[in-house]
Formats: sequence, structure tokens, C-alpha cells
Amino acid sequence: MKVLCTICARKGSKGVPNKNVKEILGKPLIAFSIQQALESNLFDKIVVSTDSAEIRKIAKRYGAESWFSRPAELSKDDSPKIPAIKHALEESEKKFNCTFDHIIDLDATSPLRNVEDIRKAYEVFIEGG
Repeated sequence: MKVLCTICARKGSKGVPNKNVKEILGKPLIAFSIQQALESNLFDKIVVSTDSAEIRKIAKRYGAESWFSRPAELSKDDSPKIPAIKHALEESEKKFNCTFDHIIDLDATSPLRNVEDIRKAYEVFIEGG
């Protein structure tokens, strides 16, 4: 069973400009989600989908993969998230030459998420079929 974790983090933000790279306790906001994904030990790959070279660089520094640029039409204020996740899945399956059985998306803006909650949510998902 192959499990992909996606973290979608575009550069544009109206409410808090550049929020995904703003530092909290000495780390960029997106780093929290990457570290939680790594600590959960659930994922075969952790991929950050972004339209920002800066976010890609930060993602790699904290242990995620990020090699493609999210298309502009998937990076607008009103762009739905599901197509961005689907794009990340397609790019990942091409790069890693595999098919992922499950995809879990972690919001980049949830630094207070508990790693155990990620594990339990996945367990509930698996048990529920």
C-alpha cells in the first residue's frame, strides 16, 4: 500500500501575505506540516505543491519533495484545492513511477495539528473502508 502526503502551499495570500513562509517559533509555517508528516511515519512520499520557488526550497530543506510548479490556474485565490491535489498526485506518480493507493492532504496552515491525530485519522479511514 503506497501512501502519498500532499501539502498545498501557494505563494499568494490576501489575508496574511506570504503566510506559508512566515516564521513561527523560528520555523516557516509550512515546516510544521512537513515535520508532522515525517514524524507520523505513514507516508511513502511527502510532496509540496506550490507555485513558489521559495516554498519549494523550504520544503526540501525540511524533508519534503517539491520539484514541479503548480500551474497558475490552480494557484488563484478562488482555485479549488482538489484539482491542485490531483495535479500533485499525477506529477508524483510520473516522477516516482508508481501508483499511490491513498492520498492524504495536510493543510500548510495547521501548525498545532497533533501527529497522533494524523495517525488516528488514517486508521479511521482504513477501518471505514
